[in-house]
Amino acid sequence: MGYFYPQAVANGVVTWTQGKEVVASIRMQTNTAGVVPFAVLTYTYKGQPVRTELTLRFAPSNLHNGTGYYYFVCPVTGLSCRNLYLVDGKFISRTAFRPLYSSQVERRRNSGLAYLCALADYEKMLDAPYRRLTYRGRLTPWGRKVEKAEARAALFRSMTIHRAETKGWQSV
Repeated sequence: MGYFYPQAVANGVVTWTQGKEVVASIRMQTNTAGVVPFAVLTYTYKGQPVRTELTLRFAPSNLHNGTGYYYFVCPVTGLSCRNLYLVDGKFISRTAFRPLYSSQVERRRNSGLAYLCALADYEKMLDAPYRRLTYRGRLTPWGRKVEKAEARAALFRSMTIHRAETKGWQSV
């Protein structure tokens, strides 16, 4: 983008479009010429104008050639980061709002179903000629994955059968 050159002042507007319609825009001004480098972000959030000042931190490159990079300083954690995320109208780092993956929030009961689905995918891939379970009598990394998935599926099936029998259902 050209906003983070040393000892420089830069500004510009970044827009996001969907087709020909402008969906969002943000005005960014950076000043790395002063004692404390900073960036000013101006945007609207839910119809309200917002102006945010962020401190920048310079870190030398690990190539030891005299160059370096500017990082944003997260206003919540104070950590250096390359990317900021808009959460509830504020730009913060990923560690500040700790996003969760779907596998972290799904119920444990559903995880067994996910293993069965994964096993079905593995069984389809077993037919592929380029996938070998063993080589010279030893398991390949792929073979270990298939073995692990089969063990998980067998455990899940035994748990399902046990639950069905304790509730008076017929197991299939």
